[in-house]
Amino acid sequence: MKISMSKVAAVLALLVGALSVIAGRQAAQGWDPGYSVLSWLPLYNFGMGVWTVLAPAILIWRGNRYGMPASIATLTTHAVVLLLLLSNVFGIPATQSILAMVFRVVTWVVILGLLRVHSRRLAATR
Repeated sequence: MKISMSKVAAVLALLVGALSVIAGRQAAQGWDPGYSVLSWLPLYNFGMGVWTVLAPAILIWRGNRYGMPASIATLTTHAVVLLLLLSNVFGIPATQSILAMVFRVVTWVVILGLLRVHSRRLAATR
């Protein structure tokens, strides 16, 4: 059975989105991870997790033409937040928060790479 790169990308998006929803919800409800959490970051993580599950993951799975733009927007948003965390604009973030955002950025770079490979394969078969 041949699995398309876009389906793999959609599953990755769904997983990273679901993890963000779970972690963001737990932190927003007062869960103490053992390190200082910036007050706005759990809300951001939860919101972006919901966005990821409801928009890019579904669009990618369905092969919708807006899957790539939604993925680019998601990557860009995470990259901007990572830069803000690294610049200490909103306070000094925990190392774990920075590493989690790096994980999200890298995951979205991989997702976009998979989508690019998929689109090139489709173009080659036409």
